[in-house]
Amino acid sequence: MDAEAYRAQIYEIFTPPIEDVETRIDRGLELGTEYLDLSVGFFTRITAESQEILQAVGDHPLIQPGASCPLDEAYCRRTVELESPLAIQDANISSAVSETAVRTFDLGAYIGAKVSVDGVIHGTVCFADDDPRNRSFTDAEQFFVELIARLSGQALERQTYERQLTRREERLNEQEEIYRAVVDSNFDSVFRADTDGVFTYASESVRELLDYSPAGLVGQPITITYPDAEATDWAREKITQILNGEPAEVRDFPLETKFGSIVYSDIRGVPIYDGSVPDSQRTPDDIVEIQLMVRDASDRRQREGMISVINRVLRHNVRNEMGIIRGYAELLADELSEENAERADLICAAATRLLNLSESAQQIEQNRDTSSELEPLDVVPLVERIASECELRYPDDSILVDAPETAVAKTLPRIETALFELVDNAAKHGGDPASVDVEIEETDRWIVVRVSDDGPGLPELERAMLVTGKETPLVHGQGLGLWLTYWLVTTVDGETEVLDADARTAIEVRLPTPC
Repeated sequence: MDAEAYRAQIYEIFTPPIEDVETRIDRGLELGTEYLDLSVGFFTRITAESQEILQAVGDHPLIQPGASCPLDEAYCRRTVELESPLAIQDANISSAVSETAVRTFDLGAYIGAKVSVDGVIHGTVCFADDDPRNRSFTDAEQFFVELIARLSGQALERQTYERQLTRREERLNEQEEIYRAVVDSNFDSVFRADTDGVFTYASESVRELLDYSPAGLVGQPITITYPDAEATDWAREKITQILNGEPAEVRDFPLETKFGSIVYSDIRGVPIYDGSVPDSQRTPDDIVEIQLMVRDASDRRQREGMISVINRVLRHNVRNEMGIIRGYAELLADELSEENAERADLICAAATRLLNLSESAQQIEQNRDTSSELEPLDVVPLVERIASECELRYPDDSILVDAPETAVAKTLPRIETALFELVDNAAKHGGDPASVDVEIEETDRWIVVRVSDDGPGLPELERAMLVTGKETPLVHGQGLGLWLTYWLVTTVDGETEVLDADARTAIEVRLPTPC
């Protein structure tokens, strides 16, 4: 065969995708020894310090797969430094090969070219013989060796890429399986839909939630789960928000099951972006899907409804009974002697406070998902009124108020109930008799009301409850009032804190200022 026919065979060897790289290189080495009429062909891996034979054809004892030597003792040392092949007709008289290499391998003729993979030197493709050649290597022969080296490098690049791609696919499959396992084991249902509002995925838990199979929903418009036009309009508004790049949440959203019944749900939706776009460059145009986390809220809705009914009945009865108590107490206050009239006034004040508390509870329930509209309110008259009432309740106690002429907070009238609970608690559970100090301070940000006493201090349960609002079955009596204080202060954007200083227990309420 002529040189062109051998080159055609080399291209054919490295073209079929069905063979692995090692087999192709072996076939290339065999064809090269035949074409060049040399007895040895080998493929190496070169590092900064050594040469390792990876594949070889021929019977040379030192040139076999797995053999290695220092790079300075190898014929290939000079090969990796050149851009073109290194061709040596007689190594015994060539300066391109070290004397040590010639003594070690005793090769007369040598031709080799470097192999690069992704721009980095990987090794060499070489051919050699024990005896020198009687003629120089031609340009065609040098091109042939360089062609094998280039095709080998390209084959290794493809192999590396395919292995990386396989590993990436394996990791993606593993992550997808983990994601699916998490989703399937979650109490929530997960849905994905494209930007046209068509389901592309539904988790297994959709069967229990909506009576659909996951496959039965994929390809269906998400409107199939909307029971009416009002729900459709509401959902369209939230989906538009998600497609603009903003997460959206809804509570108590009605969904229609496959058989026409209604399920109320809490839903959170987020956009899914094209993964090829970096986070810093993403815009709404890069959103490819939306993901919805759906939780069945039917039990919670039923429970809240039951509690709401109980609360309404309780408040109705409290208002009626307290109205009667206050009415008769006012009559008695007008008819009794001074000392007994004061006691009747205490009954009136207690009844009024319970009525106000009932109204506050109603307001809190009605506005539990929204912030109340706070208003400027001077807390000094509230505190002075509370102190006067507690002095009547506990005549042996000392209750002192240290306050400026005015201290206007941004709050609501129900804060009086919270402050009363603190002062009443200090007077009731302080020393015997109790010494209670109520201080009011104004800062740039807060109106601070500090109630301190010389009692034994707050037990840990009550202390934790007042700071976190966590009420337990062990918290009752004293603690229930503090629990009420915490929640009332919280509903007006205030804060509570327990302080220990100078052997006195102090509870601090901070209310925001209007500015």
